[in-house]
Amino acid sequence: MTIDELLGECLSAKDRFWFVQVYEIERTDLTITVRFVIGVGLFIQVFYSKYSGRLSLALIGVSGRLYGRDCEHGVWHRHPFDDPDQHELTPEGMSPQPVLQFLAEVEKILIENNLI
Repeated sequence: MTIDELLGECLSAKDRFWFVQVYEIERTDLTITVRFVIGVGLFIQVFYSKYSGRLSLALIGVSGRLYGRDCEHGVWHRHPFDDPDQHELTPEGMSPQPVLQFLAEVEKILIENNLI
């Protein structure tokens, strides 16, 4: 994955998910951070480092990370909503469009837990 590919997926995602109010992008030559704001104190952050190959996706609330998925050294793990400090290996990984998959997972969590 390249920074441009990830940015393209994020720009596509912002129009496909009704709960995203605004988005912010910070970009350098080696990293990109995209923040999808859901509401006051609630957002999704996507971070990618070209140097390390790390991709991190997190639902963040006032108290910190609520749910997340990370790929480090080619291995995916999940931070479950009921215990976000845990690391659950996910050998199935993510789809070829991890941002879209993650936002779909977050949409379900938000609705099931009355967060929106």
